[in-house]
Amino acid sequence: MPQFTVDEDIAALVERLAKPKPFENLSFNTALKRVLQEHIKIKKVDDELDQLLSEPLATVRKEPKRTPSPSPQQWAASVPELKGRKDLNTWKEVCVLLKIDTAGDSARRKLKNWVKANRPNWPSVPEISGE
Repeated sequence: MPQFTVDEDIAALVERLAKPKPFENLSFNTALKRVLQEHIKIKKVDDELDQLLSEPLATVRKEPKRTPSPSPQQWAASVPELKGRKDLNTWKEVCVLLKIDTAGDSARRKLKNWVKANRPNWPSVPEISGE
């Protein structure tokens, strides 16, 4: 096995880069091994980052656009009992007015079920496409 002579400044640098814990007594070999392993980890991360950045833009995934919720104002305007109300800007506000407990669920979906069960003569609550 070859043996190397190491200058003091190099040994001090390796020791400092190895970041020994307080009162940890590292041999030069252990310190050098720790420094090299950390360097290899950083190199792998850099290589992975370079690979990600070099991919063509076409392969970058885009989130699908969400379909907007139907307008509660338009629906309320079609219900004779709610027509003309200016304070019904959200499905939750409609549910609050009608005293429908949403319990953290979708207010539009709760309202839809409530209308089916309690006001079948009202216009149905609109669907979100994909439901």
